[in-house]
Amino acid sequence: MMTKKQIYLEDDLNQKESRFLFENPEKKLSEFGLSTNQSKVYLYLNQNGSKQASHLSKILEIPRTEIYAILKTLQKKGCIALSDEKPRKFDSIPFEEFLESIINSKKNEIQKLEDTLELIKTLKTAKFQ
Repeated sequence: MMTKKQIYLEDDLNQKESRFLFENPEKKLSEFGLSTNQSKVYLYLNQNGSKQASHLSKILEIPRTEIYAILKTLQKKGCIALSDEKPRKFDSIPFEEFLESIINSKKNEIQKLEDTLELIKTLKTAKFQ
């Protein structure tokens, strides 16, 4: 059973982590593989809803050609979605879903590495028999 002091300490740690996420969101997103400009686009969409690429370019002061490259990369990373409506708009995926997709991606990478390791061990064993 946790003591009151342990509960308070745990709450303090959770608050510090939450505060870090909200005070330094671009830095936190960089830990998940997003560049500074990618983080700016994701956070802007997250706070302001779906927007056109031209709007993002103007508001965030990022050249239009770079915005399209950023949006394409963010789509591949699974943190934004493109609408079917005309004109095309981009919207952020909720942060929780984005993190879940990163977790699943990392799990798949680990599984592939484990499979490769097992194959190497099998081949190595077969070679020496």
